[in-house]
Amino acid sequence: MNDFFLVNNDTYINQYGQEIRQFLVKELESWASIAEPIRIALKRNYSDKSIEAAICANKFKAIAMCSFATDVTALKIDEMIQNDADRFIELFKDVINVNKAFFDQEGAKKSELNKTEKDKTTWFDSFQTLISKGHKHQDILNYSFGAFLEYLKAAQRYECNSILSQSTTMRVAYHADKKGFSGYTKAVGKEE
Repeated sequence: MNDFFLVNNDTYINQYGQEIRQFLVKELESWASIAEPIRIALKRNYSDKSIEAAICANKFKAIAMCSFATDVTALKIDEMIQNDADRFIELFKDVINVNKAFFDQEGAKKSELNKTEKDKTTWFDSFQTLISKGHKHQDILNYSFGAFLEYLKAAQRYECNSILSQSTTMRVAYHADKKGFSGYTKAVGKEE
């Protein structure tokens, strides 16, 4: 799925006419309780063998996950599994593909697990990063999870570029004479 699919919180209609949607940030707790064991089982391996193993190990969660992210009821999904298991696997793959941002996450690293409480980054830190860049709390809650992650990455890139720009300015200021620094500030201030 491309950036515009994420930003527009689009839905995907598969070959059977089933609508698959992205889950929203405000639904993360519900979604994660269902999909996290599947994400861990897949380990970013989306081969047919890996997907079938994840479904077998988490059958009820796989049904709940598909029901959560589609317009198909759990009862219909159960019927689908009984009558056409391959069709269910295709639906399952579509749900993963539409919500790929969640499944492509890495697990917590050992260094993250050993951090003290004051050193850990929280959801509030992520929200604050976006809020400081002009996003509104309620808007963030209604972003798809994929859009949220991409906005967060963009905000972090912006911050890094800003720091680099400031450090370049400081370096020029410390190493240039008055005339040289004035020339630099004029060149930076010019609009193209």
